[in-house]
Amino acid sequence: MHSVSLHRDPDISTRETIHDLRNLFGVVASARHMLDDRPTGDRRTLLLDAIEDAALRGGRLTSAMLGQGRSGGAATRFDLNEHLAGLGSLMRARAGRHVEIRFEPAAGPLPVKLDPADLDAVILELVSNACAAFVKPGVIRIQTRRLGGRVRLIVADNGRGVSAAELHAALHGFEQSSVNGSGLVRVRHFVETAHGRLRFRSRENRGSIASLNLPLVLKVAGAETAATAPTRWNRKTRKEIGHEKRQSITA
Repeated sequence: MHSVSLHRDPDISTRETIHDLRNLFGVVASARHMLDDRPTGDRRTLLLDAIEDAALRGGRLTSAMLGQGRSGGAATRFDLNEHLAGLGSLMRARAGRHVEIRFEPAAGPLPVKLDPADLDAVILELVSNACAAFVKPGVIRIQTRRLGGRVRLIVADNGRGVSAAELHAALHGFEQSSVNGSGLVRVRHFVETAHGRLRFRSRENRGSIASLNLPLVLKVAGAETAATAPTRWNRKTRKEIGHEKRQSITA
C-alpha cells in the first residue's frame, strides 16, 4: 500500500496542474471541431457550455499556479451522482463525434467528501485516456456502485487496451515521455489522498476498466465520518465477471 504525504511536492503539483490544463485544452479543441458540424439546439448549447466551463476552470488553475501554487483545495461534501451528472457537457465535448459517453449511476444518494476540482480533473483524465485508446467509434461507461460504506466509481471503455507491462509503467510514471502515463499517476495520487483504492484492468484489443473505491460520508451520532477500509472490494460487477481473463493491476 502506498503511503500518503500531507505535503505535496511543489514540482509534482505543478506538473499535475499543467496536465489538467492540457486536458481542458483538449475539451475546447474537441468542442470546436464538433461546432464545424453546425449543430443546433441542445447539442450546440452543450458544446458552448463545455467551452465556457473549460475556460473558467483553466483560468482558476492558472491563477493558482501563478499565485502560491496548487496545494489542493478543501474537501467538500456532495452527492457523487449529482456531481458526475454535472460534468456531462465536459465529458461529451472531450469525447468528440465518435465516442459515446454513458452514465450509469447507482440508485440513491452517494455522499462523499472530496476536493471536487481534483475529482473533476481525474474524471477528465480518465475520459481523455479512454478517448486516446479508440481506433474506431466506441463507448465510455461511467458507473457508480454502492458497496456498504464505500462507493466504486468505474470508467470503462471498449478501446484497444494495453499490456500489463505498459499499464504498470503508466501507473508508476516509468515512461516519462508518455503524457498518458503521467496522467494515470495523477489519478493514483488523488485516490491515495482520498483514502481510497485504485484498480486498473486492461486487455489488448478489448478495452480497459479503471475502478476507484472511495469512502462514503456516514453520519454517526450527529457527526460525519468517512467509512473504513472496503469489506467487499473483491465483489465484481457484472461487466467485470465477463472479463475474467483480463490483466489486472492494483495501485
